Order: sequence, then C-alpha cells, then structure tokens
Amino acid sequence: MFDDIAVQEGLTRRDALRAGVGAAGTVALAGGLLGQAMDAAAAPAVVGDGPYGPLQAPDSNGVALPTGFTSRVIARTGTPPALGTEPFHLFPDGMGAFRANDGGFILTSNSEIPTILSTSFSGGAAAIRFDENFKVTNYYRILDGTNVNCAGGVTPWNTWLSCEEVENGKVWECDPYGNDPAVARPAMGVFKHEAVAVDPVGEQLYLTEDVGDGCLYRFTPDSYPDLSSGKLDVAVVADDGGVGWVPVPNPQFLEAVPTRMQVPQASKFMRGEGMWYDEGTVYFATTQDDRVYAYHCAEQELEVLYDGVALGDTAPLHDTDNVTVAAISGDLYVAEDADDLQICLISTEGEAAAFAQLPGVEHENSELTGPVFDPTGSRFYFASQRAATGGAIFEISGPFRRTRAEEDKKKPLVKIRTLGKPSLRRLLKSGQPFKLNVKDESLPVDLEIKLVTKMKRASGKGSREVTIGRLSTRARKAGDKKIRMKVGKRYRNRLRKRDVAQARLVVVATDSEGNRRKVIKRVRFT
Repeated sequence: MFDDIAVQEGLTRRDALRAGVGAAGTVALAGGLLGQAMDAAAAPAVVGDGPYGPLQAPDSNGVALPTGFTSRVIARTGTPPALGTEPFHLFPDGMGAFRANDGGFILTSNSEIPTILSTSFSGGAAAIRFDENFKVTNYYRILDGTNVNCAGGVTPWNTWLSCEEVENGKVWECDPYGNDPAVARPAMGVFKHEAVAVDPVGEQLYLTEDVGDGCLYRFTPDSYPDLSSGKLDVAVVADDGGVGWVPVPNPQFLEAVPTRMQVPQASKFMRGEGMWYDEGTVYFATTQDDRVYAYHCAEQELEVLYDGVALGDTAPLHDTDNVTVAAISGDLYVAEDADDLQICLISTEGEAAAFAQLPGVEHENSELTGPVFDPTGSRFYFASQRAATGGAIFEISGPFRRTRAEEDKKKPLVKIRTLGKPSLRRLLKSGQPFKLNVKDESLPVDLEIKLVTKMKRASGKGSREVTIGRLSTRARKAGDKKIRMKVGKRYRNRLRKRDVAQARLVVVATDSEGNRRKVIKRVRFT
C-alpha cells in the first residue's frame, strides 16, 4: 500500500496518529493510559504469547517464529519460481489459495507495481502452482497491464478478485487456473480499492477503500455470482453499531464526485485494508488507526474487534493491514504494514500475539502482505513486499492447531462486542452500546458492569482510576444482550475536555450456582 500520508522522518505512523497527524484531519490525543492488568477471559484485546508461545531467534531465512515452526522461501523477485518459468514479479501483495484437481493447489499473488514503473515486470497478478507435496511446479500470469494491484479476495466459485489501489481503480476477476482472460468488474465501483470478501450466505460482496477518509462498500450482484452488474451500497454506521446501506449514485465514478463522497452520510474509515469472510463475519483492518473490525452480516452490526492504540505499545500488533482466518482453528492472522514487521494473530481465546517477524535489514523498507493458508490449512504463506530483491514469498510449516478453542464450561461464558465506531461525543450524549453474549447452564446470570478510565487528580499531581459509569442487569436466557453504558454526571464535564478517552469495560458475571467470570475489554473513544 503506497502511503498517501506524509510523516516526518523518525516518526512512525502510530506516533503520528497519537500526535494528531492524519489524512482525515487533526486529532489531539488525551494522556493517561489505563492500568495494565487484564483478565485472560477478555476477547480479543489481551496481550499474550498466543497458542504457540513466544518468537525464537530468526532462522536461516531471517524469519522469527515460535518453537516448532520452520520457513521456506518459495519465490523472490527476478528469480523463476520453477524450472522454465519467467522470473517472479515485483512487489507481491494480496494472495489467495485454490484447490487443484490433482491434489495440489494454486497460490495467486498480486503485483503492486505502478504502471509507470512497469518494465520487464508487468503489473497485475500471477499464479504459483504446487503439487500435492508442496513442490512449486509452475508460475504464470493471470492478469497483465493493470495498475497498483494491492489486495483482493477469493470467491466460492474459484476466481481471484484483484483490486487496483488507485483513484480510478477497478476490481478484476481472474482465473487462477490460467484458462480464461481476466475481466474488469466496474459495477463493483471505481475507487482506490484494497480488498474484497464474499458472503456466500447473503450472496453479497464487501469492499474496503485505502484512503484516510475511505468507506466500506457492499455489492449485491443482479444474478449472483455474476459480477458484471449489480447494486453498490455504502455503509452508514449508527451509534448503536447497526449498519445501514445507502446506494451509491454513480459507482463507476464517471463524473466529478469521487465514489466515497457521493453519499454525505457515509461513515468514514481510516484506510480500509485487508478483508476476510469466516462463518458469517467479515473481518477488515484499518491501518491508520490500528483497528480490526468485525461486521456480522446477518445482524448487520459492526464491532471494534481490536484496537492497537487502546492497548498501547505493549501490544504486538500495530499498523494493521492484510488479514486472513485459519478456517480450522478460527484464529485471525493480521499482517503489519510497518511497525516491527510482524504477522500477528488474534486467537479464539482472545489473545493478540506475534506469530512471525522479519527483523533483518533486507526488509527495512518493506511491509508484510498477503497472509493466507493453503486449502488444507497445514501451511501458511505471506510476502515481504519490498524486500531487498524487490519482494519475496515465505511458506511456514509447523504444528498449526486443528480445533477451535474450547471455553471453560464451569463459569458463565461472556463475550463482549464493542458496537459501532466509539466516539466521546456519542458516549457523553447517549452512551456507548455494547453487546454481551452470555452462555451458561445455570441461568439466570447476574451482570455487574462498569466503565473505568484514568483521570488526573484535582490537585494536578498524578492520576487515579475512576469508574465513570455503572450498570447492573440480569441475563435470564442464553444469547445476546445489548447494553448502553452512560457516563455519570459528575464526570461529563471533565471528559468533554478530552479529544480521545481510553477506558475499559469490566463485566463480572455470576450464575445461579455462584460461579463467576470476570471479563475486561478496552475501548477507545475518538
């Protein structure tokens, strides 16, 4: 992703965000971080080692991995990936994996090279062919002559959607098997595309836009899965996290007004990046504010799943970018656009942890892209887009777990969703909505809830933790329960003086047999 934000030398994108530098306007951040104590039951914002433990020293390929995992370089720019093929392309970005009839598979790889730089390496996308033993047997082009192909998405009907990250960018539908020519899909919108995810249940596609004031889009084909025509909508996120969809008047940007500006009430996202669908949820990242969102398709509800700024520097994951889900375990893997060049995971237990890192000087000016598993879920792939040679793809093998996390069934299980796009203005005006999912065999479950933050003492010396909102309620049946946390009157004026407030929601659940579980989730109000 070619940055459209100028950041002064020596200042990271996260530092710039905290200092008030951003493409969408100036943001002044308030001081005072929360205490570091977190309960492991919180989901997902708990910093930990994850299911695989800490990273070890870099291996012979310069990749730092947990114990038991190994790496292999399968492609480097300028070198043929297999005997008799053309050299591998520049700037590898988004990737997808597809089964082959002979037991092998195909890995598609975008090239983020701008047309103006194309020489012997044409822009577009290519495919790497593996046999059933993970040996690379072929490499070939599936899309040529396009401009800055960033991320994209796989479809259930086995095509690769490659996205151009330029103002007049299109989505191109490609045949990973190399039999049919690629086709432009302008009905899906003409804008600075990043990624696409397909909801096969709702028969709709979701798209991100990589600009500081970009939007979230939904495309409904006229005749699914034919993408040649259909309706493009843009998301409008309500205070309670509900998402409404408004038609874009001119999706193909044939006039003067850019697509993202055609619907004034459209919600803005700070550089929408990678996107992935898994079991009814579309996950997507926004790089400029260190967030990962989860859009729950059937409920049409948006959740802030991860907030790196709220977690602070102790969190391993910042500059969130491309994402993928391990279909077998359910763990979410997120690549970093910058920071310390890690692939991190957010486990189903709710831990944010580093999984892989490229600390070497070869990758100093690079970013990590295209995380994806092969169709069997046994091997993991990602790219260093601008490694010293112009790009490289790595394969990771090891003891990937084969089941999703099991919860402690003795205690009541409570999961928290932070709904909508939390803002201080909305918190003070009408309260911040959350959704609690409660499961327990001993109903009802009593819920004691408080919203806690750190505030400066009246004397101006030091700070203390303050409970700014309380709520007591009861879950009489298992399932979802919406709550709205409001701020007590005595704290409203003090909070109004802040532009960003960081807090944590603390939920103590007690079932009818006296079993207790404490869940904590951090939340940042912009």
